[in-house]
Amino acid sequence: MTRAARRRAAFAAALCLLSAAWYLAAQTNRESYRNLYRAWREADPNLEIDAGAAAPGALASRAEKAASLASAFTAARSAAIKDTAAAQVPNQQWLDANSLQPLPALAPAPDETRLVNRESAADAASVSTFANDPDRAIQQLRQAFQREQAALQALRSAIANRQQAEDKNLKSVNAAELARAKATQEFSLLSSALNQTVAEMNQESAAWSTYYSRLAAAAAKAPSPAAPPATSSVTSPPSGTTSASAAPAAPSVALPRYTGMWSYRMGSAYFGSQPEVVDFTLHEDKGHATGTFYGRFKIPPGSSGDPVLRFEFSGDFKPTSSQFFKLTTADGASGTLQLNPGIAFNEIEVNFTTDITPGKVHQGDMILLKQ
Repeated sequence: MTRAARRRAAFAAALCLLSAAWYLAAQTNRESYRNLYRAWREADPNLEIDAGAAAPGALASRAEKAASLASAFTAARSAAIKDTAAAQVPNQQWLDANSLQPLPALAPAPDETRLVNRESAADAASVSTFANDPDRAIQQLRQAFQREQAALQALRSAIANRQQAEDKNLKSVNAAELARAKATQEFSLLSSALNQTVAEMNQESAAWSTYYSRLAAAAAKAPSPAAPPATSSVTSPPSGTTSASAAPAAPSVALPRYTGMWSYRMGSAYFGSQPEVVDFTLHEDKGHATGTFYGRFKIPPGSSGDPVLRFEFSGDFKPTSSQFFKLTTADGASGTLQLNPGIAFNEIEVNFTTDITPGKVHQGDMILLKQ
């Protein structure tokens, strides 16, 4: 094995080890915070149902316990994401420091080939000149020229073989360098996404704390079943005007049910095009949503269609459980995206429709899991 081949093999093995180490660490971290998530969601599943009937004091203690479990889960997940982000730093540094370069061209093959051809032509002329000379010494000289011709022919073949080897080495190095550059870019995008997710987890933790506090406060203020409904003495504002104290609308479901990073797990429910890999990300800022979708779908055997679909979307959240946004695909097609919170807290239904483009997936409906 040549030195260049050994370098390429070592580079490929290092990339595999980096991927394996990251996968094992991620699995360990995920199992830890998933256990905390199950403990939180299974501790008091009827809390919201009992909010209107339980004694305020009892509900307050239950809400406080649920808030504590939710905080433990979000803190553990945030810590796991930070650990994952920190683990990528040496990988990024290693990739930056191990770029591959092709072997230097010590003697360009075209120049050598021209030299060999010139000398071979000169030998051929000498052999032709002395072809009919009967002198024994001249014939020996002619034979020497013929042997030199054969040697030059072998040298020409060796130069051609070396050029082929160099071309193959250059292609291999370029392919390896392209893979390294792509891996470097992916690590950079991953680091950015992880940092964004940590920020969203901090917002999620605060949102759940506020939610449980308000749940307990609302239960304490709830009227008894026997009490008649209160009649407001405040005159409604005229049609077309807005009360100065009116609060802005908010989604009827907690924002963490939509935001974050989501992916498709094989075996999950879907309708329409069958997904194989889906990565879905949604960010929220002051009630405005932005996000990206990447999906690879299973296409019929023998089909020439493109199994990959990418799109971006944005829009404002509405005071409903279903959220609708406009999307634009990487090919410029328009469409709509509908999001529905799943039955479980870590599930979401993603339903999209785009303009029909020949050879492209234009409709999908699937259940994704939060990462």
